[in-house]
Amino acid sequence: MAYSDEDLYSTRHAATIETLKSPDFAASSEWVRVISSAKQCVVADGFDAARYSACTGIRKRVSEAEVKDKIKPVDTMLTAAGVTSLPTSGSKSIPAPVAKRVAALEVLRHLWLLKTTGSHKLWVLSLPESYKAWPDVALAGKAYDSLGAIVNDGSAHFSVEDRKHLAQATQTGLAWLQKAMVVASSPKKAAHMVILKRWFADANSKDADMETAAAALKAGLKKIAACIKSNFVLICDMPLDRGNAARANVNAFVFSGEAINAIYVEPAFFSKRDMFKDLKNWTRIVVHELSHRMVKTKDHRYRHHASGLKPDTADAKFTAAHALDNADSWALFCMDCAGQLVEADYKRLKVDV
Repeated sequence: MAYSDEDLYSTRHAATIETLKSPDFAASSEWVRVISSAKQCVVADGFDAARYSACTGIRKRVSEAEVKDKIKPVDTMLTAAGVTSLPTSGSKSIPAPVAKRVAALEVLRHLWLLKTTGSHKLWVLSLPESYKAWPDVALAGKAYDSLGAIVNDGSAHFSVEDRKHLAQATQTGLAWLQKAMVVASSPKKAAHMVILKRWFADANSKDADMETAAAALKAGLKKIAACIKSNFVLICDMPLDRGNAARANVNAFVFSGEAINAIYVEPAFFSKRDMFKDLKNWTRIVVHELSHRMVKTKDHRYRHHASGLKPDTADAKFTAAHALDNADSWALFCMDCAGQLVEADYKRLKVDV
């Protein structure tokens, strides 16, 4: 599916920053601190972890109002957006500035900062299933009842378990990358040369070619690792794809030129149908996608191709040069360096054991 710049999360992120500058949010004592944190939480290159209390504060106020006072989430969010006279029902559209303010707070309400180590900050945006577009688009022009149908939705696209697994995948990915950098840093070591040739050598490749490839790998792996260790990596889905059967087999994707580090996780990410399962596969996908973003790799060939992932001089579409530019080759190389492949895997991938 072709996406426009308007469809990217980074475009909506910039819009959220502008909306949060509004002076018309709630100024009551129960909201003033949360709104202040919200305005500071969303920054140009992502989110400020020191202001994560804005997310937890919004969720807490919505939950307490619903449980204690039977107040619907939509009414709490409209109040936070600065509405002092709440409608009870009807088809009249919510004013555009109000809808934008609700949308900005909805992003924070459904945003999660996962347990991280070091400087790594992993954020997950888990919008309810009722959202078929980013909040500022989905809520625009909605009447009270239809806006409420979305805002009152208590579902989460990524469950608590999903969010846990996503955090594990990025952390495990970093461990794989570090092992791969060891191999790429000393390609002349016999055991390392074996691994390099397995994934990146065809019949014409010499040891010197592998040393050159190792230098390129090392530089790229450092970029990917730096991304994971950065202050901001966002995992979300693409709301526009929800319910689209044509996207059912997509694991994930990125936009290499997007302003912020976002990985769009799609329905097949947690599927059991891949040759690799669970954490091993989730980690492979993360490394694969970040190689696209940070190193500009391509998808010349996937792991399940009938000919496998061994470069071949006889195949004009998958020589050693193609392998060095191939996202799955990078991901499987990292998996191999981390000791996560067994003989049966090598045979399925049709590479040297």
